Amino acid sequence: MRKLLFSSLLLAFSSVFILTSCSDDDDDAAPVAATPKTLTTTIAADARFTILVDALTRTGLDATLDEAGTYTVFAPTNDAFVALLGQLQLADLDALEAALTTAGLRSVLLYHVLGTEARAADVSTGYYSTASLNTAGNALSIYASAEAGVRLNDVADVTETDITASNGVAHVINGVLLPLSVHGLVALNSNYSSLGTALSLADGDLDDVLAGDAGRYTVFAPNNAAFDAAVSLLGFTDLAGLVAALGTDGLANVLLYHVVSGDVLAGDLSTGSVPTLSTSMGVSLEFIVNVSAAGVSIIDNNMATSDATVTGTDVIGTNGALHFIDAILLPE
Repeated sequence: MRKLLFSSLLLAFSSVFILTSCSDDDDDAAPVAATPKTLTTTIAADARFTILVDALTRTGLDATLDEAGTYTVFAPTNDAFVALLGQLQLADLDALEAALTTAGLRSVLLYHVLGTEARAADVSTGYYSTASLNTAGNALSIYASAEAGVRLNDVADVTETDITASNGVAHVINGVLLPLSVHGLVALNSNYSSLGTALSLADGDLDDVLAGDAGRYTVFAPNNAAFDAAVSLLGFTDLAGLVAALGTDGLANVLLYHVVSGDVLAGDLSTGSVPTLSTSMGVSLEFIVNVSAAGVSIIDNNMATSDATVTGTDVIGTNGALHFIDAILLPE
């Protein structure tokens, strides 16, 4: 009897030990991480983005941002959309879609999407290609200024970063981005402010022309240092002196010597003569492109000037393309 009682007690204590051990193991187990949701699901779960979600659904982009990929979405809040509607004097998203068409609204939304994942630490000052295309089929660019926080196209600030999803990342912005012309894109960059000033002073309303959709243009844009060098080379103290000497008509002809008709991307450039929009006696003036292993240079028709080096390419606007150069081109 004693032996049987001892065996029963031993079995009971063993059961308690096993249960306690299992309980301790459960307490020590690492918590299971939640599976990240897609960008569409993540954005839809946030009450700040109901208008954006509605717009994504109307254009079919909710399905796109549900797919596997590595996207970056700059997500405008409801307040951002309300501000845009007020600016455009439109009542609601229905009116915006009617004004833009569904395809146009889709293009605007895609202008907030990058095809690669860019976290906050990856964003620096410069131009970025979006998932939105212009009528020539080229990816439209946005301009990010990262000098004090991140500001996009000088209309929207990034207010929250790195909202992680299974197929990319979202950043919250307080404005809606609208696609820009080549003029609008170069005007955002403070390194090209002299070009903007010159365009506004020249005959022919060149700033308005390059901001409009009446034609398609490729602009080889000289930076501020190029203007300073040209002013000094020609014996003037500032841009105003150069403009006075050339006259506003002469200035227009110099500026048009930096503009080519149509959408000419970096991949389209080859060694040879290229006709510009600058003319002499009704004939289009040309510059020479030289493509080599060292890079791309532009040779003008003035022996006193240095060749220009192409320092940046393929910034895309609604009406054409921008390339950047480090010297002024003179037609003669």
